[in-house]
Amino acid sequence: MKTLVRLIRRYVLLAVGLSLLLIVLGLALIIWVGIRFGLVWQEQFRYSYMEIADQLQQDDSGSLSFGEKDASYWLNGYAWAMVLDDDGEVIWGYQLPQELDRRYTAPEIAVFSRWYLDDYPVFCQVRDYGLLVLGMPRDSIWKYSFWTYPELINWLFYRGTTVMGGVLVLILVLCLLFSWRGAKSLGVVADGLDTLAEGGTVNLSTKGFAGELAEKLNRTSAQIRSRNEIIQRRDTARTNWIAGVSHDIRTPLSLILGWAEQLQKNDALPEETRRKAEGICQQSEKIRALVEDLNLTSKLQYGAQPLRRKAVHAGPLLRQMVADFCNGPLAGDSEVELVISREAETAALQVDEALLARAVENILGNSVRHNPGTVRCRVAVSVTDRSLCIAITDDGTGFPDRVLEALQTGRVEENTPHILGLHVVEQILRAHGGTVLFSQNEPRGSRVEMRLPIA
Repeated sequence: MKTLVRLIRRYVLLAVGLSLLLIVLGLALIIWVGIRFGLVWQEQFRYSYMEIADQLQQDDSGSLSFGEKDASYWLNGYAWAMVLDDDGEVIWGYQLPQELDRRYTAPEIAVFSRWYLDDYPVFCQVRDYGLLVLGMPRDSIWKYSFWTYPELINWLFYRGTTVMGGVLVLILVLCLLFSWRGAKSLGVVADGLDTLAEGGTVNLSTKGFAGELAEKLNRTSAQIRSRNEIIQRRDTARTNWIAGVSHDIRTPLSLILGWAEQLQKNDALPEETRRKAEGICQQSEKIRALVEDLNLTSKLQYGAQPLRRKAVHAGPLLRQMVADFCNGPLAGDSEVELVISREAETAALQVDEALLARAVENILGNSVRHNPGTVRCRVAVSVTDRSLCIAITDDGTGFPDRVLEALQTGRVEENTPHILGLHVVEQILRAHGGTVLFSQNEPRGSRVEMRLPIA
């Protein structure tokens, strides 16, 4: 299930779990309150008013007492107490307020026996010796009464719990049902988001819980599809244009190179003329290399250059590449030293030989072209962390600061010098799953370190 659906499911389960938790906590709170105040009642009152009424006894002479223990022991927690006879006269009292020590009529007794007597909450018990009235301290408790039909009480106790349970079950079922339908609709939207994230397009149904969101995704998908088509047409046109220009330049450039070489080798011409012809050859070679780099970087950027990988050993391959460069026209008077470690000699690679040779040629050619006089290059090949490390250094002037910044950060500004050949090296290494690092060599010169995965 996708991320959005999991999020909705967790939300629903959390809501249901919290609802059940609140119900359980509410019941626990009610039970705790009952136990707590029951303990408080026991701490405040040693005996209930019914027990006190049973302990109060009347002797043969009509006197009332609690036997061996005095009244303060039994009436602990009560403010006062009194006993009324059938005529409403006070025949016994304990700490009875003076204003309450009087005769009470039947209506007065009927009123205070249920609630309050002069703002004192009272409890009454009828015994053979009379009416026992126990007074609580003022504002200590609330006393209220209510009435209802017994059928209602019976219904609440026997059927009300079933109804409440059914209501709770119904609520849970409805929550799960609507949540499931919402999650299903959101699942379609989540699949659409995944498709858009992978570069595809969608056409979702706009009905249901997430219809508005699906409609927005459809509009977004249509815009992405339109932009992708525009970009594809533009990239195709650019690639075709570069390929066409490259093809059109090759023919006249080959003629220029051929004529310049003929002039360079013609002994009948003055020495200065032959040097100029040699310069024409060198500059024509640079133009041809630039055209080839431009065509190659365009193909690599848009995936139009297939990788013709094959299994090779690093040692023989790199010796062949360095030898081809030294025998080619770009080497000039440069000196190239090749050092291959024992582990790197037999290291197995899966590479496109032509592209990798182009990368090595571009790096060595860059050192030769941008350093005056004879430049000494060193190609050191070793194995590090299951990778083949090819470090190419020279003793020239090194990379200009703006070139090195562009190579290391990828930011190319308006005044950044030309780095197309080195950019092609980055693309070739990236296509092979490798990396390249440009830096200054110590004590002088430039350093390019290429790393390729060993098969």
